[in-house]
Amino acid sequence: MKRIVRPIVIAFLWAVCLGAPSFGAESGKVTSTQIAKGVYLFQTTAYGDVGFGGNSVVILTDEGVVVFDTSGTPASGKAILDGIQQLTNKPVLYVINSHWHWDHWGGNQVFRAAYPNVQFLSHEKNLDQMMHVAIPWNAPGLEKDLPEYIGQLKEKLKAMEARHAPDQDVARLRTLLAADEDFLKQKRSVTYTFPNVTFSDQVTLHLGGREIQVLHARAITPGDTYLYLPQEKLLITGDILVNPVPFAVGGSFPQEWIEALKRLDAMEINIIVPGHGDAEHDRTYLRQNLTLFLHVFGDVKDAQVKGLTLDQVQKQMATNARTYAADLALPGGRPEDFVNYFLTVFVRRSYYELQGTLGDAPTS
Repeated sequence: MKRIVRPIVIAFLWAVCLGAPSFGAESGKVTSTQIAKGVYLFQTTAYGDVGFGGNSVVILTDEGVVVFDTSGTPASGKAILDGIQQLTNKPVLYVINSHWHWDHWGGNQVFRAAYPNVQFLSHEKNLDQMMHVAIPWNAPGLEKDLPEYIGQLKEKLKAMEARHAPDQDVARLRTLLAADEDFLKQKRSVTYTFPNVTFSDQVTLHLGGREIQVLHARAITPGDTYLYLPQEKLLITGDILVNPVPFAVGGSFPQEWIEALKRLDAMEINIIVPGHGDAEHDRTYLRQNLTLFLHVFGDVKDAQVKGLTLDQVQKQMATNARTYAADLALPGGRPEDFVNYFLTVFVRRSYYELQGTLGDAPTS
């Protein structure tokens, strides 16, 4: 969102990247869809105009339940838990966290409270990032930026009331303000709940007749954790795939992300669940991402060979944003979202990676 420009909190403010914000009317509403036998996708609407919750996938087995990601807030996590308890009386045995971005594990504490013996599972690198990167990354948003933005909304509301703006406009802003305030309250109520079981390469769960492969990629973050159910040919990617705009903010690794997409494309897949967006029933979007990434990375490499500086490369490629966005067949190109949340960061990280100076820090 333009209103808050500090890059360290951009992950809080990207609802507009994924679709029109709810403006508070159905802020943080959780809905579920069955995507395979005993497998449910839980999706969360935008939190007012200040945040977006990641997808959560619930896998039922005869022994118990596996949950992949818990969305962005304790309230969303509670709604997901309530939905699970309507589906089964079996306990939640595992909560698997895909990566360190706040909108995928803000509901962890709810599952710990309901099931004290639940195992929180993720890649060992993700545990490190959740503990040492996520908290300082989010702190400025909670302490300063979001409160300041909410203060701006309050002043705007006062001005609208003073000039007797149309009732529907005033009511709409009040609803939005209430949603944003509730989001901030929810985020401040999070008790950070970290994985207590980690893996270094991959691990396979065998539960109640299901096989669940827990896999690792270094793509959008160093510790990306994703799932594959071979019997169902079901792939659950976390933010390795985000629809409709890839999200490169937060420490992405372009070359390794490309290799990860190639590995995913080689799998037998009937259903793909991205970190945001609806379940997909073919490889179209996955391959569009791969085409885009190869296109951008190749152009960065060519520009670097010609001796262009990073600033020159970014300016050159920003002017071609619509051409790159066309690889995803985005409606109208969506250039602002595409540039802010993908192109600018992906170009910078590609440049550093080709230099051999890319690190794990999300701001590099």
